[in-house]
Amino acid sequence: MASVDGLASGLDTTSIITSLLQVDAAPQTRLKSNITTAQQKVTALQSVNTKLAALQTAADALGKATGWSPTTTKASSDAVTVSAVATAPAGTVRFDVAQLAAGRSVVDTSTAGRSLTDPNAATDLDLGFPLDVVKDGKIVGTVSPSTGSLNDIVSAINKASNLGITAVAVRVGDDKYRLQITSTTTGGSSAPGVPGKGDFNFIPKTGKAAGSTYDANTDGAFANLAAKFTTVSTAQDAQITIKGNASDLTVSSATNTFADLMPGVTVNVAATTPNDGSKPVTVSATRDPEAVATAMQSLVTAANAVLTEIQNQTKSGTLGTDGKVTGGGPLRGDGLLRSLRSQVKEVMAGALGDGSSAAAFGLESSKDGSTLTLDKTKFLTALAKDPTALQTLVSPTSVDSKSTAKGIVERLQTVVKEATKPFTGTLTTAISSQQTSIEGLQDRVSDWDTRLAAKKSYYQKYYASLESSLSKLKTQSTWLSGQLASLG
Repeated sequence: MASVDGLASGLDTTSIITSLLQVDAAPQTRLKSNITTAQQKVTALQSVNTKLAALQTAADALGKATGWSPTTTKASSDAVTVSAVATAPAGTVRFDVAQLAAGRSVVDTSTAGRSLTDPNAATDLDLGFPLDVVKDGKIVGTVSPSTGSLNDIVSAINKASNLGITAVAVRVGDDKYRLQITSTTTGGSSAPGVPGKGDFNFIPKTGKAAGSTYDANTDGAFANLAAKFTTVSTAQDAQITIKGNASDLTVSSATNTFADLMPGVTVNVAATTPNDGSKPVTVSATRDPEAVATAMQSLVTAANAVLTEIQNQTKSGTLGTDGKVTGGGPLRGDGLLRSLRSQVKEVMAGALGDGSSAAAFGLESSKDGSTLTLDKTKFLTALAKDPTALQTLVSPTSVDSKSTAKGIVERLQTVVKEATKPFTGTLTTAISSQQTSIEGLQDRVSDWDTRLAAKKSYYQKYYASLESSLSKLKTQSTWLSGQLASLG
C-alpha cells in the first residue's frame, strides 16, 4: 500500500510510520549486530586456522629425513648441469665430456632435390613402401604413404608417432627439396653389429605386430640407406672420461643424462670439453647445513605467526567510561585460543623429552614471552657438533620412523592436529558452532522481516483510516458552519 501523508490532519504520516518501524525493528537490529559479531569471530578463527596450517607444513618439512640432509651441487663448467636428491652424500668427481649422445640422421643424396609432389620420389630413393621400421632390435611400426611423393613420405612418417623417427623435407632450391630422416632417440651400439638405441632402418613389410623382435634370417635384410642417403649423424652414446693414473675410465650413457654418476647425483652434459684432462669439469655435492637452519627458522617463524595472530584476536582492549571496550580482538578473552597459544609456546621452547632444553641449540622465548627466537649461530654449531643428536631432539621420527619419542616436531603436529582435524578439532568445532549460530540468527532476522512488513501494512492502513475519518469530520464541520451561518 502506498504511503499516505496527512491530507486532512496535516501530519507527516510517512515519517511517523518510519519512526514507529525503527522502534519495532530494534530486536532485529540487535540480531544483525550479533550476526556481524559472530562473522568476525569466524573470520578470526579461520585466520588462526590458516596460520596453524602453515605451522603444520613447516613442521612436516623437518619431520622428514630429507629435511635434515639436504645437498647442494655445483659444476665448474657451463658444459654440464648437475642435480642431486636431498640425501645424496657429499663427493666430488672430475671428468672430460668426450662426446654427446646422438641419434642416426640421414639425408638423401640428390643434391639438386625434387618437387614435393614428384610421385617418383620413393622409387628414386629405393624405398619400396610399405616398409617396417626397425629400432633397437624391434619392429616398431609400418610406413605406408598414399603415394610415392616426398610430401606423402614425410606425412606418413610423422603421423605414426610410434616409429621413433621423424622426417622433414629440406629446401635446397626453388621447389626443390631433399628428404631427411632422423631418430627421435639417442644412443650408440653396445656391441659390433648390434644397432644402438638411436639407430633405425627399414625392411619390407613383414606383417608382424609392432613390438615384435626383428630376426634377420626370416624378416629380410635392412634397406641399403647408404646407397641413396648420406649420414648427417651416427647413433652414439654420450661419453665422459675420468682420467686415472694408470688408465682412463670411460662412462657412457644413451642420453646426455648420467643418472647417479655419484649416488643420488645426476649430471646432464650439453657440450664437449677437451678430452685430454687439460680442462676437466668438476662436479661436487656438499651437505648444506644452512638449508637445515633455514628450515628450522621457517618453523620458528610459522610458530610466531600463530602466537601473534592469537594474541591479536584475543586481546582484551580498553574499557571506556561509557562501558564500551575499544581496541579488543573479536575473540577477546577466548580460553580455547589462549590455551592453544600456551601449548605452542610450551612445545617450542619447553623442556624436551630427555630433560634437554631447546635453548641448548638456540631456540628460546623472547624476554617478554610473546614470541620465539632462534640463534642461528648456536644452531649451526650444535648441528656441526652432533647432527644426529640435534635431529633426534627436534624430530626423533625423522631419524627412525618407528620411534615413539616425541620431539618438537611430533608434539607440534599433535597440537595442530587436535585443533584442526575435521569435524572434531577444537578449532574446527568452534568455527562450526559460530557458523551454526549465524544460520539461526539469519533465520530469526528473516522472521522479523515478515513481522515488520505486516506492521508497516498495519500502520499504513491505520493512518489512512484516520485521515479518512478526519476528512469526513472536516466536511461535516464545514456543512454545520454553513447551516449555522444561514440561520443568522
